[in-house]
Amino acid sequence: MKSFARFRLDPVNQCLWRRAEAEHEERVLLAPKAFSVLTYLVDHAGRLVTHDELLNAVWSSRVVEPQTVKKHMVEVRTALGDRPKNSLFIETLPRRGYRFIAPVSESVAAEPILSGRAAPNALVGRDGALKDLHEAWQHAAGGERQIMFITGEPGIGKSALAEVFRQQAALTEKSVRIAHGQCIETYGNKEAYGPILEALGRLCRGPRAGPIIKILFAEAPTWAAQLPALLTQENREVLHREIVGATRERMLREIGEALESITAETPLLLVLEDLQWADDSSVDLIASLARRRSPAKFMLLATCRSFELCAASIRTLIPDLLVHQLCRKIELTRLRETEIEEYLAGRSPSIPPPTGLSALVHRHCDGNPLFMVVALEHMRKRGLLINADGRWQLQTPLAEIEFEVPDDLRHMIEAQLGRMSGQEQNALELASVAGASFSASLLSGAAATEGRDLEDLYEDLSRRHHIVKWAGTLAFPDGSGAERYEFVHALYRHVLYERQLQSRRAGLHRLIGERLATLHARDIEEVVPELAYHFEQAAEWPRAIEYLQCAADIAGRRCAHQQADALLTRALELVINLPEAQRMRTEPQLLALLAARRWAVWDVRVIETLERLVARAADCGLIDLQARALVDLSFFLSLISAERCLEAVQRALRLSAQQEPAMRTRTRTACAFRRLSVCGWSTYDALEFREGLVELGKHHGLSAGVADLVDESFIRLTCGEYREARKVALEARAKLLELGANPNSRIEYEIGSALAAFGLIFLGEWAEALKEYGAAIAAAKRNANYHYLQWLLAQKSWLHLQAMDFKGALAICESALSLTRNSALRPAPDWPTGFPRQVRNTLICSALASVALGDYARALEDFSTLNREMDRQTVFFDWYWRMPAAAGMTELWLATGDRGRAQQEAGRFLEISLATADRHWQGLAWEVNARVALEDRDLPRARNCISNGLSTLQGFDLPLAAWRVHATAARIGEESGNPAAARSHRDFSRVTILRLANSLPEQEPLRESFLSAPAVVGILNGQR
Repeated sequence: MKSFARFRLDPVNQCLWRRAEAEHEERVLLAPKAFSVLTYLVDHAGRLVTHDELLNAVWSSRVVEPQTVKKHMVEVRTALGDRPKNSLFIETLPRRGYRFIAPVSESVAAEPILSGRAAPNALVGRDGALKDLHEAWQHAAGGERQIMFITGEPGIGKSALAEVFRQQAALTEKSVRIAHGQCIETYGNKEAYGPILEALGRLCRGPRAGPIIKILFAEAPTWAAQLPALLTQENREVLHREIVGATRERMLREIGEALESITAETPLLLVLEDLQWADDSSVDLIASLARRRSPAKFMLLATCRSFELCAASIRTLIPDLLVHQLCRKIELTRLRETEIEEYLAGRSPSIPPPTGLSALVHRHCDGNPLFMVVALEHMRKRGLLINADGRWQLQTPLAEIEFEVPDDLRHMIEAQLGRMSGQEQNALELASVAGASFSASLLSGAAATEGRDLEDLYEDLSRRHHIVKWAGTLAFPDGSGAERYEFVHALYRHVLYERQLQSRRAGLHRLIGERLATLHARDIEEVVPELAYHFEQAAEWPRAIEYLQCAADIAGRRCAHQQADALLTRALELVINLPEAQRMRTEPQLLALLAARRWAVWDVRVIETLERLVARAADCGLIDLQARALVDLSFFLSLISAERCLEAVQRALRLSAQQEPAMRTRTRTACAFRRLSVCGWSTYDALEFREGLVELGKHHGLSAGVADLVDESFIRLTCGEYREARKVALEARAKLLELGANPNSRIEYEIGSALAAFGLIFLGEWAEALKEYGAAIAAAKRNANYHYLQWLLAQKSWLHLQAMDFKGALAICESALSLTRNSALRPAPDWPTGFPRQVRNTLICSALASVALGDYARALEDFSTLNREMDRQTVFFDWYWRMPAAAGMTELWLATGDRGRAQQEAGRFLEISLATADRHWQGLAWEVNARVALEDRDLPRARNCISNGLSTLQGFDLPLAAWRVHATAARIGEESGNPAAARSHRDFSRVTILRLANSLPEQEPLRESFLSAPAVVGILNGQR
């Protein structure tokens, strides 16, 4: 076994060990190829290893690019803490290869120390906090999830405590996974789930990543889709289909389940730094993880500033979790004088520090650890005291030192900076504009210094000062690399940033933004929030707005809809800074994007957004956009108010007179459908809609869009053209499953899927309908999409009604109505829960099932509620659903023996249905009127009604109506003394019934319920 410096190569376990202190070691995980690269270099230490030699040795059986060696060399250097310049371990010989330059010795294999003995603790005053963390970790390792927050003022040592605990946790478990995510301060332009995705990305790299990747694809596809490094073209397409319609709730549930699987055998410690800067989506995830009750060997450890310095979401989260005992908080306090004395004693605890020094330091830093360290460094740099062999020694009387030390941390940092050269201060100020971490490569475009010299400068600063530190090697998409540095604390960055003039900062932000965009041209999405931040700070408003749009799109794809909304809202706030001509182009585009985003998630604020878009488009003279916005507005209004919908339609139609022919046709086509949807069937509107689609395709070369296809499917469905309606709905859905489809078209996808399945019920293809409803309902539940789920349940209950499973239908209705208590269905805080259409559909099915089950009181209550709501406010396709409502009311009065009301309701049913083009409902209206006439012993009228019903159905495949109409025709034939006609109609009804039953598998319960229903048994047995 070979050793060098603090490292030991372990060929048996294929890992690298790093010695922290004399008897303590910690594992350093390397990917297999990276470990092989390091092993080969160490085995051939002291001599040149060429690129070709290394390729042949490590990749002997594969053809790989030379760039592959560089990639793995970056990983090796990061593990060793080595750097290409002034290297301690691996020397790069340009265009030739590498040489391992550290002394190597053979060592006796030893078992790494993985017992309960802790890693060395360089902290003071934190023993109690470390004990609490270790207790929590033991609970986590036992399967009891832990959520821990380390809070305190800036500089109190939160990150230092988390890092020491992380090191100790790595030593106390034989097998443990540790992931780290950093929240970034970007003043609002935050990446949705940024720190979580960073941590997941780390888990998905390295030698133990395989099982984790497998779990993510199987259990959390919404998250796998957010990690580009894992995606191929093939699995990208599969994931796209799998996550269509995904919601925030689904993402939260999936990652919760995936983490439970990941931690089934191996504990996971997830460390999140600087939670005060976390995005709201990440905060939601922490809350979700804390509230899960399933066992998990999981601990989340987050550092966070005191509440008064945090965002509102954090100020709400932590107290709420504490009240419900779902987390623990460790509030770090300032160090006492005795603890500062312990720190000063350092590695020589038997020799106390100079008398009075600890009191002086405590008096100035007031126990803040960062202030303490900076104060000591300040005194050391000024020659006031020295540190020799771990012992502090005074060089100046304490009384004189008293006046040399600034009174607060900011002034202390300024004093520390003041001792540096102008070039060094400029370099650090430049770095502060870049952010918490930076590279010379990123800053080279903004610096007066050459890039190579700038990197040398940062390298030197990282070795000599406590201001910046080396943080690894950064790889850019083009294969190039650079050393990454970061400030040791955010306070240094803030001081350096605030001391610069705003005009200088703005110029630097612009240059850094441009350089960042160039470096990440191949993976621009990785840095979109940073770009938005830099260009906003640079007052480069067009580019800031552009990247805010991109960030909103990314957030939307991650189902972080509130964050996407906030980003677009911020972009709209910035448009006021644009020149008027540019603003007139940009603002309407942003409003259209915001409206589409709100539309996709049933956010009622879409109405005010579209109204604002209409007004702005009018100001800018954008007639086509104004008309399109009014058409879109009319759809959402149709769900809540027919009157407001028609008002928007009329405004759009007036505008259409000013449009070019193609756009005029599109507007009028859409308006024709919207009128039909709320006013009732109109042959004129239906014809205008269909002719409009033909004209757009034939004369203007514009194919039907997804919304057009969905509208066409509705029209065909209400005409009884069920086969054609299903075909068109499936065509719309297929368009939305294509890669690159509009991500804001979720509503159209849901409507298309529901219409396609609904048509199957009327076509009598019940097994296929059950299959499609099963898949759609499972997806809606998986996505926590309650609007869609309520609609699907109402439709599925309709299928159970047709199959005579009235108890099953009622149970489904009750399940659908229970969803109205879910706050997720509330469009706005002051709105009733759910949109009227879903609730009304469910009430109809509930009432029909109650009539069949003999619960007439409940049926009357449901029908009364339904009719009252329909009369109060007409909404989308109310006119269509008045037909089954009238049919049900007729059945109710017939069942209760109220022939007068039955006759009245049957007449209303017939009148309503004859005003439509729907032969299914017309046939059933004639059929129920025939039965009412039979109850009144008016045989001539019964024969006339059933004759009209038979004529209505002739030539059309309408099995649900056909078996009932022919069954009643058989009864009338018998009562009229025409047994031959009765037999013929009964045979037709029997064949239709068997067709419906045989569409279901023999073991399907619905088949049994249908075939055992009295009305069906009577036909099958030849009874009246």
